[in-house]
Amino acid sequence: NLLRETKNFRLESPYETASYISRMMLEHNVWHVSNYIAEIEGEYAEDDPLTLAECAKVAEECLTKRLSAVFLCMGNINETGAHEVVKQIDEHFLKQARPLQFEEIPKLRSLKMPKKEEAVRMFGSEVQDAKIPLVLEEVAYSESEENHAVEIILQAGAEHELGYEGVAVLELIGQIAYNSAYNQLRTKEQLGYIVSAFTRKTSGSAMGLSILVQSSTTKPVELEERCEAWLETFREELEAMPASDIAKEAAAVVAQLLERNMRFSDEVATAWGSIVSTSNIGSIYNKPPFERHQLLADVLTTEGIDLEEVMGEGEVPPVENKKRKTPEELKEHVLALWDTYFAVDASERRAISARVYGHKAKDDYEANLGKPGYLSSYDEIRQVKQFLAQWPTAPFWIEKS
Repeated sequence: NLLRETKNFRLESPYETASYISRMMLEHNVWHVSNYIAEIEGEYAEDDPLTLAECAKVAEECLTKRLSAVFLCMGNINETGAHEVVKQIDEHFLKQARPLQFEEIPKLRSLKMPKKEEAVRMFGSEVQDAKIPLVLEEVAYSESEENHAVEIILQAGAEHELGYEGVAVLELIGQIAYNSAYNQLRTKEQLGYIVSAFTRKTSGSAMGLSILVQSSTTKPVELEERCEAWLETFREELEAMPASDIAKEAAAVVAQLLERNMRFSDEVATAWGSIVSTSNIGSIYNKPPFERHQLLADVLTTEGIDLEEVMGEGEVPPVENKKRKTPEELKEHVLALWDTYFAVDASERRAISARVYGHKAKDDYEANLGKPGYLSSYDEIRQVKQFLAQWPTAPFWIEKS
């Protein structure tokens, strides 16, 4: 039943729990799993239990009371057929409903994690020397869980502030970082079977870099230290990496961005994603960004790279005849973004760590309870959110219609 499925969510792997509790911190106005459980069982739920009839009523009201509708007709249908589909939906749903006002549409927002000096104002001088001044901690729900996990999230900012240039370069960094982190933390140091570094986007258009490790042998504090050490080593790898190799990595990202949709469902999903992403941002800026993947690819396509060689003959979409960056210029952009947001001493570094302890390390978790900069419950996370600003929600591709 619904209650059992909701409770089972707490039994997920530590690395999944780490991502979950970090999301509770990163995103504004989210529901914790405990909120859902409280709606189904407990003192108030017993007095006023949730019923299937109530669920059915809410579902019906969602389709008949207040609506905002966007249509996409693709495939084996002509314009006349598309208008007929819209007419049927209008007759059976929209005419019975009132328009959903802009203010009623849920707005998803991401929060700015504190920089070092901001964390000191919040928690005191005790966090001054911490590389990561804000740490989220939790013990795995299952008493038989032997694994530990850590996820470090480094925010780079709102995607609108990063623009096409920043978003594309961040994707490139994620591409290179994944192989480096896996090679160092998994293959060489053998910290655990699950190791990853990747670009992370949270609801509300904030972007950054995540490093995630799960281990049965190494506790969260040491996992965090090894991840931080890798971050410093990776900066050295980027510096030593020939510009031509960075250009080849960029070409691989370009190939992914421009990969042709092989199934009709993928083609629909791509078009639909562009449409719905603009449907609720106002009439001035509601031009669907159908070319955003192409424009991101343009940022990463350097001189001397033959896209037909990378993607295959006939697979390269037509591109504008723009002046491309040299591999050296692209490398400069990569290092500049890294040094601005991700380096240990970066001026704009906004870092948090989510630690999940297996039950054998429960004492380590309890030893940190109440320490400045350590949040050990969702209630503490909610309280700290009061100090945090929000990132702009405008997407990176926004332009006037």
